[in-house]
Amino acid sequence: MKMYLPPRGAPDTRRGFLKKGLFGGLLLALGGGGYLFTRRSAPVPMPGGLKVLNAAEYAVMWAIVQRFVPAREGFPPPDSIGTAVAADGIIAMLEEVTQGEIKQLLMLFENALPNFLFGLRTEPFSQLDPAEQDQVLAEWRDSRLTLRRTGYRALRGIAIAAYYGNQATWSAVGYPGPLPGIHDPNAPVWKGGEQPRPVGNGTMLESAPMEQP
Repeated sequence: MKMYLPPRGAPDTRRGFLKKGLFGGLLLALGGGGYLFTRRSAPVPMPGGLKVLNAAEYAVMWAIVQRFVPAREGFPPPDSIGTAVAADGIIAMLEEVTQGEIKQLLMLFENALPNFLFGLRTEPFSQLDPAEQDQVLAEWRDSRLTLRRTGYRALRGIAIAAYYGNQATWSAVGYPGPLPGIHDPNAPVWKGGEQPRPVGNGTMLESAPMEQP
């Protein structure tokens, strides 16, 4: 039997990190379960090579990226370095259950019914002007509902990582890049030949089968 030893304090995402209570689960189901009381999303050119997001989900992710990393002097515009596509790549690296929740979360942002219930807005998120989108994000950030606050942090983290993970942004923040001689692109590859690889964090271990009583 193989056993994965996660880092100490790591969250257990097998149950879904966004589903906090019955109300949170119902909200996510609403976000992924068809458009009630809604209008069409704003059209966004679809890039090739998306791994997880469909056209509607990508449109919302694109809009969210514009708000979290808006164009600024001295920084590359997010579209010029494919930030929304990079966000899709980050989501693709998450566990399957978390991927599904992120997709539902994006649709919850877009769905006009919860937007009306929470903020008396009848437009989907992608159709709002930038100032209104900032207001929606602030409401999620400061909400009393755990799901909304957690969802805000999750989407913000994805957008920020997708943008600043691109080396085109490094000079703008004064980061010179990895120091020579420290960064080894082949570091994840075991170079010990036939010798067994030492046990480390995140190593898959073979454990002895449990004895049956």
